[in-house]
Amino acid sequence: EELLKKDLWTAERAVLRLTKVPLEDNQFDALVSFCFNLGSGAYQRSTLRARINRGDFDEVPTELKKWVYAGNRIIKGLLRRRIAEAIMFMS
Repeated sequence: EELLKKDLWTAERAVLRLTKVPLEDNQFDALVSFCFNLGSGAYQRSTLRARINRGDFDEVPTELKKWVYAGNRIIKGLLRRRIAEAIMFMS
């Protein structure tokens, strides 16, 4: 449980450090989920972060759905996770 808390705190700090616009709680939570799953480096280098920092929130679901591949194929579990994050972000 302590390892989970530490990893979660790391993801939260990354979102706070890398996101330059105010976020609603649901938006923050969706991005923390993304960073927890993929790491802060992926978020830092992503078009997702660039769009968010420009305030292009309507583009977030499209950007999230780009992160569903492993070995050049769509992974159903990643697709489900990204859809859930997109719904959370936009709610």
